[in-house]
Amino acid sequence: MTRDRSRHTGPFSVILILLVAASAWGAEDPSADPEPTVAPDAEIEAMTLRLLGMEGKLKESAHARKSADQARMEAERRLAEGSQEIERLNGEVQRLREALLELEQTLSERDRQLSELDASRLSLTTAHEALERRFDALRARVPRQDGGTLDADQARQAARDAYEKLRETLRIPESKRDATAEQAITAFEKLLHRNQLALARVLDAQGAYRIRPSDSLALISSRCYGDSSQWRALFEANRHVLEDPNQLMPGVTLVVP
Repeated sequence: MTRDRSRHTGPFSVILILLVAASAWGAEDPSADPEPTVAPDAEIEAMTLRLLGMEGKLKESAHARKSADQARMEAERRLAEGSQEIERLNGEVQRLREALLELEQTLSERDRQLSELDASRLSLTTAHEALERRFDALRARVPRQDGGTLDADQARQAARDAYEKLRETLRIPESKRDATAEQAITAFEKLLHRNQLALARVLDAQGAYRIRPSDSLALISSRCYGDSSQWRALFEANRHVLEDPNQLMPGVTLVVP
């Protein structure tokens, strides 16, 4: 501050000294006008006042400049702090973006796992339903006393269906039967035998008997009961697979009540 003041007031001090010297020289000069319009002292005083006014304005200007410099420095400090805050916020935004990306990847993996679980659940549900249907089908073939749902009417109808298939296949002349027909006959005989055994179980019968060539109901009765007169009981118990007591089809299984 002192340096600025001396720098601005120095030239005016020199001017003031020169004016004072000029005034003194004029007072001693015999050729000078004996009656000057303005007294030198008054002029010097006026110039001194003007110089002091200019010096005040220079002081005010220096003060304003100092205030401006301080304001600029404060603005620069705040700008630097703002830049640091922006940099910090940018880092935070970047961190949040990375966290969001990681979360999206995690959710995508979860969605994939859920899709796989849904597919597995659907597959298991389908397999479970298939097993239940199969179980129900098996229970329908097992007598109630063995834990199934098969009753006498159902067992008799199943045996009747197997008999019809066997009879239809046996209608093919032996000369025209191929390997497929022979396999079908064997399969239907086994199916009929299994169904007749189930019916015997439901009826709590003695068992089952498969008709042989040259068999008759009287002969079968004699073999099963030791009495040929029981053939009518055999016929009544097997009306679903016998249409005529005198015509027996070899391979057909009878229930022995």
